[in-house]
Amino acid sequence: MKGLPRENQVKLTVSVPPSLHVLLRSWAQCEGRELTSVVLQCVELSVRQLKSSGSIPAGAVRNYELACEERLSASGLGGV
Repeated sequence: MKGLPRENQVKLTVSVPPSLHVLLRSWAQCEGRELTSVVLQCVELSVRQLKSSGSIPAGAVRNYELACEERLSASGLGGV
């Protein structure tokens, strides 16, 4: 979602176990990054892996692909 205008982003609230929070927070501190940046990276990579392995229902993937096509079309880059 890098580079998207803020109004196009969806804010989610996630609860994690304390030990996972320590790991994510420490990772962010070690790399000089915001915690949200590290969490977003984890979500993006995990979703890509799950999509590639076929673990995400086909209907959800179709909806995602349609949304991507609509965004490309709206940007004028569709069919490029």
